[in-house]
Amino acid sequence: MDIGIHHLRCFLTLAEEQHFTWAADRLGVSQPTLSRQIRRLEETLGRSLLDRSTRHPRLTAEGRRLQGELHALLPRLEAALRPPRPEAAFRLGYAWGFPVALGRAAMEQMEREHQLLIQPVRADDRTAGLQGGLVDAALLWGGVDDPRLTSVEILREERVAAVSRRSTLAVRSTVTWRDLGRRCLVLNTVSGTLTPDDWPRSATPEIGAETTNIDEYLHAVAVRRGVGVLPASVAAQHPDPDVLYLPLTGAPPAVLHCVYPRTDPHPHAAVLAKTLLRQRTGRPSCPAR
Repeated sequence: MDIGIHHLRCFLTLAEEQHFTWAADRLGVSQPTLSRQIRRLEETLGRSLLDRSTRHPRLTAEGRRLQGELHALLPRLEAALRPPRPEAAFRLGYAWGFPVALGRAAMEQMEREHQLLIQPVRADDRTAGLQGGLVDAALLWGGVDDPRLTSVEILREERVAAVSRRSTLAVRSTVTWRDLGRRCLVLNTVSGTLTPDDWPRSATPEIGAETTNIDEYLHAVAVRRGVGVLPASVAAQHPDPDVLYLPLTGAPPAVLHCVYPRTDPHPHAAVLAKTLLRQRTGRPSCPAR
């Protein structure tokens, strides 16, 4: 049968309007085009659908029967053939610092292989918006002790010390973990991963300032409220004219995790973790401990 949905839509619109000019205008076609479409439909079906003996076309009995069938069938058929809507963006949260090289490479691979838009979302809380439902997965420095979440270790990275350029440490080429233990420490109390308890008791720093995000953190370091400690890749993303980043020896590594809900996760959450692990190959990182 050599007819298409456009023939059926033309007929149904004309049946509703019962006026060629009005129906053509509603369809966005010319009146002669509409007339040809209706004639083609009638020829294919082998029956008359319109009574053209009056000023305005009226449906024949066959036309009314077809109209009744199409009212239910045509919308369903059009919906079935309509291209699927693009999947909503996968929201990837981060707080303390987005692992740019690794994260962007994984995002590009995911988008290429799965036709999925990944939207990075900064959320300054411990789970980067995951527990509040703001994101579908999160890249977090440090672990999350929550049985409702699945946490996959992605990499281990060296940390660096962040010191004010006016600090006495600024003349050093490197500092040790114990060196920082004798100083005041700047803490990120919202999404940071270190506390004074991470130092040995013989060299435990005092808290010089408490902050809630990376911008406040670096400002506190710059004005000498204390020293800071950052994953090397995070420090590289945040240059500050008043802050110097120094190699740090003896520090525990910074551990990056991909975290997502254990129950009813996004269909691509576990795929993202696997993609990040594959992208890590060839990148320098600390050995697992």
